[in-house]
Amino acid sequence: KQLLGELYEDREYLEKLLNDSRATKQSDNTIKSLVSNGISYLDSRLDFWRQQQPLYSRKKKRIDPSSRNRIIKGTGSDPTNYVLRNLDEIDAALADGKPSESLQLGRACLKKIQQLDNLPNKKEFVANLHSSIGCALLEIGNLDAALSEHKQDLIISNSIKSEEGKARALDNIGRTYARLSDFAEAIKYWEQRIPMPKTVLEGAWLYHELGRCCLELGRFSDASAYGEQSLESATEASDDNWQINSSVLIAQAEVKLSNDEKALENFNRALSIAEVLEDKAVQDAISKAIEDVNYRIAEDLRKKAAGETITHEERAPLTAAGEDSNAKQPSTPPKQPSTPPKQTTTPPKQPSTPPKQPTPPPKQQTPPTKQPTPPPKQPTPPPKQPT
Repeated sequence: KQLLGELYEDREYLEKLLNDSRATKQSDNTIKSLVSNGISYLDSRLDFWRQQQPLYSRKKKRIDPSSRNRIIKGTGSDPTNYVLRNLDEIDAALADGKPSESLQLGRACLKKIQQLDNLPNKKEFVANLHSSIGCALLEIGNLDAALSEHKQDLIISNSIKSEEGKARALDNIGRTYARLSDFAEAIKYWEQRIPMPKTVLEGAWLYHELGRCCLELGRFSDASAYGEQSLESATEASDDNWQINSSVLIAQAEVKLSNDEKALENFNRALSIAEVLEDKAVQDAISKAIEDVNYRIAEDLRKKAAGETITHEERAPLTAAGEDSNAKQPSTPPKQPSTPPKQTTTPPKQPSTPPKQPTPPPKQQTPPTKQPTPPPKQPTPPPKQPT
């Protein structure tokens, strides 16, 4: 309700309409389809706001178009409205898949507000703009520049003691390091995020990303442990996609630890959820991984019966379906849905690797890249709660 603001009542109305058999009982399901699309759109916006934690998601007054020019010139009595309006446009451009436009708007707005002396909470706005610019650069693929912007966000947020800004920056710095394949640094920043307030969906995203990084570094026991924490949060959030992601992560880590029975248990859990979601691509990928694990178990039993010694190196390797060749890509905090992350209503979300490149935390939040195998669909990057 806090995130959607005035749109919350609209979503409530659509939910009631969807559940009203009198309104949706049509042979061609026209009304039902329109209502479902409307709910999906509102949820996708909600996920993105969670990921980005935008200041502009606060309830704000509309700007009279006739007064916009004088506000832009810095002569308006309320420059806050100018900044809020621009932040909204920056958000919309990024959400519409136009990172270059979002970047241009963000830099222009930052330059403008640095010239304003009468802007309340100026440093908070500046920090938020560095975050938005960083997310746009991340989408474009300019990772070093994105990292610099997110670190500026962290410095300013720390200086003004903004826990919300600090959490946002830590999420995005971790995502950027993961995209750079510097998993140790990603873990360092994300572990600072663990004790900070977060939603259960943000927790599902955060623990999942930590687990993926540990998997890449060969820390398989830690990867499994983080996967369990992600699964717990995803279950509490009743989020099917993140339950698939976390179950696959646990299974992949247990395969590396030669715990095939536990790996099989988690792959089967993920498959059951994918079947409920009727996601054929995910079902096929997980089914192949299950076949591979069953083959390894059968081989182990055969060798034991024959009195042969089984070494970890000799065990039949899994195919790509059981491994995660794309674990290097973080998932976007779901947008924690983005998302967060987009936290979970944007397209059926692909597992880990930022929903559009890293999560953000649900539109992820922000602020994708290659999805890990199997490709269960995600909510956007870490999903963050706006002020």
